[in-house]
Amino acid sequence: MKIKYFSLIIIVLLFSFFESNFAQMKKVGQSGMTYLAISLGARESAMGNASVATVNGTQSVFYNPASLTSLNNFGFVINHVSWIADTQLYGLGAAYSFGQYGTVALDVIYMDYGEIIGTRRVDKSIDERGFVTTGDINVQDYAIGLAYAFPINELFSFGVKIKYVHEYLGNVPIAVKEIDAANQLYEYEDRAWQINNWGFDFGAFYKIGFKDLVLGVAFQNYSTDMKYWTEQFQMPLTIKMGLAMDILKLWNDESDFELNTAVDLLHPIDYTERVHVGTELAFKKMFFVRAGYKFNYDVENYSFGLGFNFTLGDFGASLDYAYTNAEFFGNVNRLTLNFNFN
Repeated sequence: MKIKYFSLIIIVLLFSFFESNFAQMKKVGQSGMTYLAISLGARESAMGNASVATVNGTQSVFYNPASLTSLNNFGFVINHVSWIADTQLYGLGAAYSFGQYGTVALDVIYMDYGEIIGTRRVDKSIDERGFVTTGDINVQDYAIGLAYAFPINELFSFGVKIKYVHEYLGNVPIAVKEIDAANQLYEYEDRAWQINNWGFDFGAFYKIGFKDLVLGVAFQNYSTDMKYWTEQFQMPLTIKMGLAMDILKLWNDESDFELNTAVDLLHPIDYTERVHVGTELAFKKMFFVRAGYKFNYDVENYSFGLGFNFTLGDFGASLDYAYTNAEFFGNVNRLTLNFNFN
């Protein structure tokens, strides 16, 4: 009974935290490298990105490093996101479990913006449009991470991830000397607009002890301040807390079906508090139907998806798909291929 009351208290406190902050003003434009906040996994995204307590295996390196301890041996995951405005996001992860000594993981996230043509202002005697094109800017955004998770006991584990983040926005001509101000003639110097920095993720995973109820906590994208010219910003720091449970276990511990349900509360640095809710109907741990909703977003809201597990030789695999409605920008599609070697 004490466990039940403890679980109820946690839920009340989490929702109280959200309600007390919901009325704040929107904190937009206070972070950069926002691709780091985009959900990569198809399963997690289909469930409304209610993921901090539901994620498991190698995919945990992107959501909650503490959950990496759920991996039994070696795992590898490939994520592809067809993001808005014809951009593409990729996430690759690999992890290996050392049993009681913990789990180590590596990951790479890469954002592909496609071709972005640069321009430079010139006198209309050179070009009547007042500008000339300078070719593809070749914008680059990627992050490389190393994570470690350690199981304190069978119920509790924690994890940490360090990431090296690189951003390049092209070479831009900067006016360094005035030649003829009246005719807007200046001497220019090319400058590479790029930033290299370090970021950190922290996570905890706790099996409460009531049925399969789980509590997850994650601090993602902690970093020092970065600066472009006069603009100062941080990575999209987000604090997440969530609960997850197979609701059907309240009535039957032995069933071919599972109804995995999750709720996450988020406190982002660049917006007011948010809520993610999601559910997954599973049959014999092989076939999955998922749906979810993200509250307090300007673009994304409802999502759904499918997945199935299968075996290839000596390893198990899963293929997952997710669809997310992105309002004015069309639809977002995600695909994940996951391998687990036993």
